[in-house]
Amino acid sequence: MKGKPRPTARSKPRPRGHADPLGDARIRPLLERYCKLAGVKQVALAVDRCELTLPQAERPFFRDRATLRVAFSLGALDRDPSAEIAGVGTPFLAQVIEAIRARAARRSLGLIASVGAQHAAPLHSGGVVDLPVPLRDGTVKRTTARVAVHPVGRLVARVVLRAGAGVEEAVVESDVYDLSAGVKADADLAAAFGDLEAGRSRPADPSAAGDAAAVAAREPADLLRLLVANLQEKSAARVAVRRAAAEQGLALELGRLDRYFESILKEQAEPDAIGTVTALAERRRTEEIRRSQVRAVVHPLQLIEAAVVMQHAEWRVKTSQDRSATFTAQRALSGEAPWSLACPQCGRPPASLVICRHNHGACDACSSTCSVCREDFCADHGIAECRVDGQPACAEHVHVCPSCRLEHCSAHEGICTEGEEGGHPACSACLAPCGSCGRLICNHHAEQSDAAAPKGSRRLCAACLRRCEGGANEAVGMDELAQCTSCGKAVCTAHQAVCALDMDEQVHCSQHLRRCTVCGREVCAAHVAPQAQQCVTCAQGELSANPPS
Repeated sequence: MKGKPRPTARSKPRPRGHADPLGDARIRPLLERYCKLAGVKQVALAVDRCELTLPQAERPFFRDRATLRVAFSLGALDRDPSAEIAGVGTPFLAQVIEAIRARAARRSLGLIASVGAQHAAPLHSGGVVDLPVPLRDGTVKRTTARVAVHPVGRLVARVVLRAGAGVEEAVVESDVYDLSAGVKADADLAAAFGDLEAGRSRPADPSAAGDAAAVAAREPADLLRLLVANLQEKSAARVAVRRAAAEQGLALELGRLDRYFESILKEQAEPDAIGTVTALAERRRTEEIRRSQVRAVVHPLQLIEAAVVMQHAEWRVKTSQDRSATFTAQRALSGEAPWSLACPQCGRPPASLVICRHNHGACDACSSTCSVCREDFCADHGIAECRVDGQPACAEHVHVCPSCRLEHCSAHEGICTEGEEGGHPACSACLAPCGSCGRLICNHHAEQSDAAAPKGSRRLCAACLRRCEGGANEAVGMDELAQCTSCGKAVCTAHQAVCALDMDEQVHCSQHLRRCTVCGREVCAAHVAPQAQQCVTCAQGELSANPPS
């Protein structure tokens, strides 16, 4: 009697972390967060495969489909070839990114249970707190300290590195930042934020904040600049690896190009052909160098934010020039940690604080003192180096030279006498006097006389530049010309002479002078005997010695 067939052993489903992801492991959590926020129904078909049911508002991002299946591994794709691949660089990921940007750009976690609340310390009496960082050229006019609700969060972004034919993509997360102060959160707060984000803790009841006022986050553009800068720092190692690989590939490609064009040049004999091939080789080298440069592009995906109750301090300060700004700092409710203060401009911990002439705060690292007015300014309101002397200048005293198109300070500016309406301003580095009349002219309006001119190569204005009509039409100065008595053309001193028989010593161009075959003197056409190569004096002498019969 045959026994019952033994049941086949069914493999246990593997945990999600062992599903052989096609790309960055953070893509799947990102998709799950998007589905939760956008109202997309997600049904697990297997450990590495799911089905999405899209609401009407989300379908345009996914080619107007109502449902689609997503594969997170190659095995899932083999079992369901019609599924979409959830990998880096795939069309599906691009569609999810576009949908997130339009529909799920922010994710709010709620209120974090206050760090250090169980050891909360009272603020100083009267709310007076000393400014923890030195202030350059300013005094504190008002101080306030209170308990406030601060927004904190991190940015999730896609970073694309391109160099040559290579493309690398990754989904990265910034550190946790205080979105109002622009400073990186401490370890305790970052850990509490991570627990709330991962679901290991629950948000606190909003009533726990009491009557603490909420502090507004920074402007979106300012926040994006700070968080993207942090992402760039975290991607520095990846960029360095990509750059090293690109430099190695560039060296090989440039060597191949050099050998190729060297073999072509050996076959050329004509100078024009050699010049053409050489120019083509330089252009190809330039294109290859440009193509191999590492370019990092950051595509923001989602801002994950929460709120936390903290001690908050503000200082209103003013300078001797009546410029004012407000600086803020914060710390945990326990009051044990020092006040955390970041530069309002660059977000870095400052060594000293500076008030920009546009009435906002900065620090010594991102500000300068104008070399013209001696006022402080931040990096957004001036230049670090004048084109002429390399000194900083505020926006009020920065001009763009129309000749060289570079920025310079107003102290190094003059007037070019050429151009419309009697002249235009230009930087002093582009201005120099005309070699003939002495007027100041910029490089754009200046002309250079020919090196073969009587006075050599000189800088000339348009009014003083002339063309010698008695030679090869070379450029010369107006002070080097004279008018030919015979034809009226302008000729320079190198191509003019005086008739030996002209008592007035009038100037003639070389085309209207003849050399006498008897005496060798140069005479003008008026003093040449008809039908003879002799001057009239020598011709009359021959007639006297040999009278006609």
